[in-house]
Amino acid sequence: MRPPSAASCAVLLGGSVVASGSFVPDFLAWANPWDGLKKYLFTDEVEQFEVISDNASVLHHEVAPWTKGRRAGLPGKLGPEFATSGSVEGRRPVPKVEVDEFPGRLDEFRHKEPVVLRGLVRRWPATKEWTWEQLADPEGKYRHFHLEKHLQQFFSTHAKSENLFLENIILKPPFSSDCPFAAVTQQGDGPNKVLGRNFLPRLNEAWSESKAQAFQAGMLEDENYAESVQGFIIAGPAGAGGMLHVDPDSTAYWNALVHGRKRWLFLKPEELEALAEAVANANLGQELGLLTLPPTNVSNDLTIRHIKRLLQKVPAIHWFGKLLPLLQQAKLEFSHAEVIVEAGELVFGPPGVWHIALALEDSICCSEQLIDDGNLLRFVKDEGQPYEPAFAYLGCQAAKKHWPELLEPISAFCSRAERDLKRQSGFLQPKRRGPACNGTDKGEKSSCRAG
Repeated sequence: MRPPSAASCAVLLGGSVVASGSFVPDFLAWANPWDGLKKYLFTDEVEQFEVISDNASVLHHEVAPWTKGRRAGLPGKLGPEFATSGSVEGRRPVPKVEVDEFPGRLDEFRHKEPVVLRGLVRRWPATKEWTWEQLADPEGKYRHFHLEKHLQQFFSTHAKSENLFLENIILKPPFSSDCPFAAVTQQGDGPNKVLGRNFLPRLNEAWSESKAQAFQAGMLEDENYAESVQGFIIAGPAGAGGMLHVDPDSTAYWNALVHGRKRWLFLKPEELEALAEAVANANLGQELGLLTLPPTNVSNDLTIRHIKRLLQKVPAIHWFGKLLPLLQQAKLEFSHAEVIVEAGELVFGPPGVWHIALALEDSICCSEQLIDDGNLLRFVKDEGQPYEPAFAYLGCQAAKKHWPELLEPISAFCSRAERDLKRQSGFLQPKRRGPACNGTDKGEKSSCRAG
């Protein structure tokens, strides 16, 4: 599908570097680059907040602390205010449900509301196997993860962007058994798993086949139309996090926290609209601009659309450390859902809902993007993105291979996409009339003859 945004998918190594001022990657020489990131992060930005320095109990899974590299008293978790900031007015709690109870409640939440599952992740090998030493060992079973290499690449080239991503690593062993995504969702035919089924593996395979066929037929100039990312590993030190975003391709998702602790916030589209309107009415545009990454010089006379864009540029540590206290001080209340996710819990989120998460402690998780009969048509139509015939055609062709009956409501859309792509590529030459065809020598065939 379309190139993913930094907030959307894949393996996150490190987190948002939210420091102000110029970036100097002086921590590349550290024996443990992760510590260098944390020193840089906390020295430049978070020192004004209270930080817990006692590292004796950083992770909930103490049998397998995965970041043993902390030295010199570097913090392994944020101060308690990051877990409690903001007004409780308008805040909805996200329910937590035991996994044994969930099969009967799947339709209660699927594509509707976020929910947290308990009792599933703690059974997974990752909770014991994913230690810093294991993941960083160049000779160990995770050597293909290249943790240190990717961290260094992140520091040297991506440190001012949101995150660095590597894709689909949980689809391959040993990660596929450590974080058994195929036991969470049904990947093919067969009975539903805990969270139902996921069409994405077969969609991606069919997408790849359709892309190759269209390229060979001359309908595509190149094959630069990537399949959707299915699975991620997301890791970061305390203070890491993305920005407010909706997952790409109209996907739902689950996100399993193996180690650490995170705070999640969810906004429905209408709630984000209402929040932006309230910020505009309260003339907080300038204050909001100072919290974005990088800071944005704006006036208070901003449109709601502009405010929404700014809200999507605020890193998680500012959302929970500065923006929520600012809104509370201004007595600006807004409707949203929140939850603190503990190690061993799994977030199941619907498509189209805005969300942002902050690592309150050094954290690592695995995640999967989901397509099923509830959001297949939105995926095919690439909702939320400008119409492009190539994406629309490939989505239609991929879905038709396995679920033609589900595409009947958008058959006209799919026919239009095919016509538009053929016309765009010159596969269908438009008919020409009159003088444009004159001058053809006798005996020659004219490709522009009017029909």
